[in-house]
Amino acid sequence: MLAEDPSCVHEPVAGAAVVAPPRAAAYGMSAPAPRTLAWSAEAEARMSRVPSFVRGVVMRRLEEFARERGATEITVQLLRDVREAMPVDFSKRRPFFLGED
Repeated sequence: MLAEDPSCVHEPVAGAAVVAPPRAAAYGMSAPAPRTLAWSAEAEARMSRVPSFVRGVVMRRLEEFARERGATEITVQLLRDVREAMPVDFSKRRPFFLGED
């Protein structure tokens, strides 16, 4: 049994309908991020290691970076270029999508 919460102003109503969310939350389970540029197989493989809940945003930003520089394909080298253009990495660790090479 839950105790009363004095900071809560909700007053339950007996018999009220249960509120259902408009859709189920399934992070990373929706359709893949739309691509507007070609992706090399190696770059795709690295992106599969990006957490699914941010992958779409990362892919969109990578494509923006590429277009700003006139690139027509997302490659591992472009991923390296993005990393080099980022602010200082205070952890001194390479990001996981760059691998160990």
